[in-house]
Amino acid sequence: MHHQQRGHVKTPTSPWKPKTILIPVDGSLQAEEAVRSVQTLSLPERVLLLHSISIPQLAYPGMGMSIGRDFSEAAEQALRQEGSRILEKAASLLPRECGQVSQHLEIGAPAPVILSMAQNQSVDLIIMGLRGLGAIQEHVIGSVSHRVATHAPCLVLLIKTPVVPLKSILLPIAQPLDAGWAIEFLSHKPFRDTPHLWVLHVIPFVQPVLPMSALLPDSWKMELQEGGARLTKNVTDQLTNLGYPVESIVEPGAPSSVIQEQVSHLHPQLVIMGTPGRSPVQRLAQGSVSHATIHHAPCSVLLIREPIAHAPT
Repeated sequence: MHHQQRGHVKTPTSPWKPKTILIPVDGSLQAEEAVRSVQTLSLPERVLLLHSISIPQLAYPGMGMSIGRDFSEAAEQALRQEGSRILEKAASLLPRECGQVSQHLEIGAPAPVILSMAQNQSVDLIIMGLRGLGAIQEHVIGSVSHRVATHAPCLVLLIKTPVVPLKSILLPIAQPLDAGWAIEFLSHKPFRDTPHLWVLHVIPFVQPVLPMSALLPDSWKMELQEGGARLTKNVTDQLTNLGYPVESIVEPGAPSSVIQEQVSHLHPQLVIMGTPGRSPVQRLAQGSVSHATIHHAPCSVLLIREPIAHAPT
């Protein structure tokens, strides 16, 4: 087994800086925190505030078509008025020095509307408020965040708790690829202040996904440990050179469980982690970890992905 690549993370050279931020708002406290979180970032050129509404269509037996149509029209008018109020309040929460701010009221289910606007407007970052950890709430609300996090063409910041001011970040890294994405993102100083970083690498052979992994020879396990230590040191060295205060953690175990343990122990305000690529293997390997972190970590989560290196300047 060769793990030489674990010891070297090459920072991508293509510049990346968020120019357009999309913030879906629904009037919830978490959505308002999503708007406030812009204060922690290097200010973008554009902020798109989006509120989506679904118009009810009633058709009960015995109800005339005109009655159902009148109800739908009245409901649409009320929802549009409420949506406009939500958008106006969200705009009032943005920093005054923000660039161009536009308000968008769209009809449709939240996830498709968000993804469509992100694609059409060449959005660099989506910031969403995330509500609820219960099974029912996770099914109704979490399905929207999961779909956006999985299919968005850009970075996604999911806000559960306030990140203003942003002082601490947990950065789980699995391999040189996602470590490189994180270093590139952080190298452009995307946050106004300089937060403290904990770099976490999990060596996943204590609770293996596949039973055969339990049969790894001790020499291979040792090589995995050494490779993980080299990767973590390489990342922390680069982040230190960028001016970040950094500490490193290397732990064996199941990645999702170790991340949750470290979140409970360190209490970071934000977790930054790579999200799956397009291939089924990447989705299987990384998707379950990022999905678990989104839905179970009590703090906010920023998902970064490969297109960072190719975003327009």
